[in-house]
Formats: sequence, structure tokens, C-alpha cells
Amino acid sequence: MADENPTGRGAAVALSISADQARFLRSTFEKARAGVKDELEGFPDQLDPKRLEREEAAYARLLAALKELAIVPDRDVLDVLADLAQVIDTGNEYSRVVEEHDALHGLLARLDGTEREGS
Repeated sequence: MADENPTGRGAAVALSISADQARFLRSTFEKARAGVKDELEGFPDQLDPKRLEREEAAYARLLAALKELAIVPDRDVLDVLADLAQVIDTGNEYSRVVEEHDALHGLLARLDGTEREGS
């Protein structure tokens, strides 16, 4: 149950997620969890199994949270989310895309006169 906290720390956080975001997150968490399982099965002696087991459990809690729309965030959940966001941002070249977006839209705003003073 989402409001139960086995570690005794923190409170449940209610989640307000659109259907599109939930689909994306579910798919992403399922793929990440499968990747962790593959690492556990394929490289048990080369990787840290305890860390991977914590990651797998964190993804399971995130998937459950998407159903229950609540979660008690812990360090493992926060760590896997931060790592996953960094992997996705790097893979999508997020910083480059943001720079290009800012440059193009900044120029467009200047040329069409919508740029405001101080922008």
C-alpha cells in the first residue's frame, strides 16, 4: 500500500501524472528494470548485486506508484530517477537541443518583434 513506509521515514507523496506521462514513465521504468535484471543475471560476479537488487526494487516501487498515484520516496528511488534522467538527457543530447531551441526561438522573437525589453 502506498502510504505504508517500511523504512519508517518520510511521508507518501501523491502523484498527479497525465495519462501520456504515465505511459512514458511505465514504459521507461519497465525497460530500466529489465536492464537491471539482465545485468544481475548476466554479470553476477562482475557487478554489485546488492546495488542492482536495490535498483530493481526501486523500479518496482516506481511502477507500483504509477498505479497507486502515491509513493514514499527513499534514497534508492531518488538515485535511480536521477541516474535515469541523466542517461536519457545524455542520449537525447538534451543540452544541445535546449541551446538550439533557445537560439532559434530567440532569433525568431527578435525578428518578429515579440522580444521584450531585458530578454
